[in-house]
Amino acid sequence: MVEKKAVNRKRDLTLLVIGLIIVLLINYIGSFAFERFDLTSEKRYTLSETSKGLSEKLDDIVYVKVYLDGDFPAGFKRLRDETKEMLDEFRAYSNGNIEYEFINPSESSDKKIRDEIYKQLYKQGLRPTDLNTKTDDGYSNKIVWPGAIFIYRGQELPVQLLKSRIGARSESMLNSSIESLEYEIANAINTLTTVDVPKIAFIEGHGELSDLETASLATSLAEYYTVDRISLDENLTSLTERFMVDSTQSYRVKVKYKSIIIAKPLEKFSEKDKFIIDQYIMHGGRVVWLIDPVFASMDSLQSADITMALPMNLNLNDQLFTYGVRLNTDIVQDIQSAPIPIVTGVVGNQPKTEMFPWFFFPLLTPANNHPIVNNLNALKAEFVSTIDTIAKKGIRKIPLLKTSQYSKVSSVPTRISLDLVRYEPDQTQFNKGRQLTAILLEGEFESVYKNRLTPQIKNANEISFKEKSVLNKMVVISDGDVAKNHVNNKTGEYLALGFDRFTRQEFGNKDFMLNVLGYLCDDSGLMTVRSKKLKIRLLDKTVLKNDKFDWQLINTILPIGLILLFGIAHYFDRKKKFTK
Repeated sequence: MVEKKAVNRKRDLTLLVIGLIIVLLINYIGSFAFERFDLTSEKRYTLSETSKGLSEKLDDIVYVKVYLDGDFPAGFKRLRDETKEMLDEFRAYSNGNIEYEFINPSESSDKKIRDEIYKQLYKQGLRPTDLNTKTDDGYSNKIVWPGAIFIYRGQELPVQLLKSRIGARSESMLNSSIESLEYEIANAINTLTTVDVPKIAFIEGHGELSDLETASLATSLAEYYTVDRISLDENLTSLTERFMVDSTQSYRVKVKYKSIIIAKPLEKFSEKDKFIIDQYIMHGGRVVWLIDPVFASMDSLQSADITMALPMNLNLNDQLFTYGVRLNTDIVQDIQSAPIPIVTGVVGNQPKTEMFPWFFFPLLTPANNHPIVNNLNALKAEFVSTIDTIAKKGIRKIPLLKTSQYSKVSSVPTRISLDLVRYEPDQTQFNKGRQLTAILLEGEFESVYKNRLTPQIKNANEISFKEKSVLNKMVVISDGDVAKNHVNNKTGEYLALGFDRFTRQEFGNKDFMLNVLGYLCDDSGLMTVRSKKLKIRLLDKTVLKNDKFDWQLINTILPIGLILLFGIAHYFDRKKKFTK
């Protein structure tokens, strides 16, 4: 018996030593061989190589203040937990250079202190969400700030974590927000740590939107880029710079701006300005075309009930046709549209106004799940036209925005009357389906001036003419008002891009434009992270309501019962063993 105990003791010691050696060996290997395992089917917690690279390159602390702490409904708790887990993933690859804290901005019981904190958060760029939660006494209102402030070397960047979409269920919006977490965090880190800030420019000189009309967009873009406004003035070096290569006595061309924005021109482009833009594209410059092929204005309806929609002659049709698109001289009406106020009578001395849907202001929605439009809110457009694609070898065409399926297309010239709002629409006429209004073009573009220049101009070194572009991309949108913010002409004040002063809703115009520029200027592949999709695994609320007590009973009694059964079985097993 003593000998058997000695053998068992020796065996146990041996196993203990072997176990310790294995643990030490695993720790030693883990000190230089780092690996994480993601067992979810959609690889929810697996960062992209771009995100990993951004984290690994950090050489200083990125501190994140997340304002998602407190007593929330289950959905916001899920967003908070997912945010924490995603930050942990980034921190795991950052060599300790990512730190964070979760803050409850509503923690203070003093209303004055809370309001002061709210004002500060709003000033820093975060936006609140009002929550109506059901309680035993009815409903209570709670203000939530679902955002974060990223801080790096004294710089601050606000990030809105909750992505709202008009008409979407709360579960869908929360899932979309969780899908976007990796991109939002990676983009914030990339923006704060980028040394060579890309340059972009708004083009002037052809009646484009003014600096006030694009002030909101320019301010938002300035967080990520150096933003200029330039006039081409038929100057060959306005968008590119040329320098001589000594060894070959030839010229090389470099673009001055990563991307340019042509926002709602009203005047005709000269051939020389078109040539400047064309060669800018041929040498790698990216363009956002916000072009209205039809002129129609609400200003004309201020003094009269009827105005005319007329075709525009901007001298750009041949250029865009060569690149692969045609902007049609028509105008779209859509039952899914933004409302406008109409005076319907007088009460006392005050005019009485009511809101009516204005079919000429369609709400544009994503055409697919491309990173530019993935999880995007609807955009407000004004007097939009349709786009057709042209077969061009080597050009990939990706639809971005479309109208709803309840659309109507009218050729111009045509009359536009405010009387339309007073009648119920004949839905049989709104049968043209979803109409394309924004498109992404990618590939090697052919110059519109190929075979059109004399040999003398074509071979001139100072011009450095190219017939075909490098691999490039551009976005074409058939409504310049997508980038236009409202301006109070009396005070010079402007509203945020996408904010509708009548309904107080914020549409997705600003996010769309930021995504467009982000995609065009992104050479790292960061924008592709936005296409990540997660499965919604929600409880069936009907079953949950009907069988709530049964599941509570099972979850309470079953674990205790299993433990008791195990204890009883173990007791009789020991009794049987030691009785022998």
